[in-house]
Amino acid sequence: MKVRARDGKTYEVNNAPPGGAHEVYLDGQLMGTFTLLADETKTSVRSKAMTDILLVDIADRFVAQGGAPMGIA
Repeated sequence: MKVRARDGKTYEVNNAPPGGAHEVYLDGQLMGTFTLLADETKTSVRSKAMTDILLVDIADRFVAQGGAPMGIA
């Protein structure tokens, strides 16, 4: 699913199985991952161009677009 983040860039977010990590790509490069849990969003930054705050923003927008309900990953 394509997600436009607050930095104005559009990221590709892959679906993950329940409890799995969603991978976030920009122009084919893995930028980071996030895992949606009931009480939090766990992030893992994989590129210097990405931040934890931006990954959480992307995760929030992913959920808002119907990508996955919080806590169900």
